[in-house]
Amino acid sequence: MRKPACRIAVASIVALLVFPILNYSQAVDLQPHAEAIKIRLVDGRNGHPLADSYVNTWVGKDRKEAMVISTDKDGFALLCFSDAADTPQGSNGCGHPGSSSPTVKYDDSLRINVPFVLCQPHGGDYSWLKIMDLPTSRVLQEGVTMPNTCGKASATAKPGEVIIFVRPLSFWEKLKE
Repeated sequence: MRKPACRIAVASIVALLVFPILNYSQAVDLQPHAEAIKIRLVDGRNGHPLADSYVNTWVGKDRKEAMVISTDKDGFALLCFSDAADTPQGSNGCGHPGSSSPTVKYDDSLRINVPFVLCQPHGGDYSWLKIMDLPTSRVLQEGVTMPNTCGKASATAKPGEVIIFVRPLSFWEKLKE
């Protein structure tokens, strides 16, 4: 009679020791792994997304030519990362069939340019030519929301997002190009 009770006690002790370890390893595996950055263009005057546009991006310091990424109907452009050393710069995929978002090897240097006037302090003259430098790690961990000096529209970036407030170029600004 004592042997089954002893087995139950041993099994209980093993369960108390093993299950917390298993639960911890499962919790670590379930944590979100940021594989992509969403860059969102928002009209700073009214808060509407700038759909059917594009952003220019560079990942790493060595890349000379920009990757042009189209924005979707919600104003998002998606840039995907791979840890693979043999990922060709700008290859398509993002892990989704039919995706046209570029997949690049991760680098902590991310540069972005948009074809609009930036709604930032000192964002007027020729700001559409400005290249914004952002640490990729910061974008993935915290998210980045650029300031908005064009209006009252606001938004808060989630981890893995960059929100850029812009406005279209005026007639005179287009002539300056």
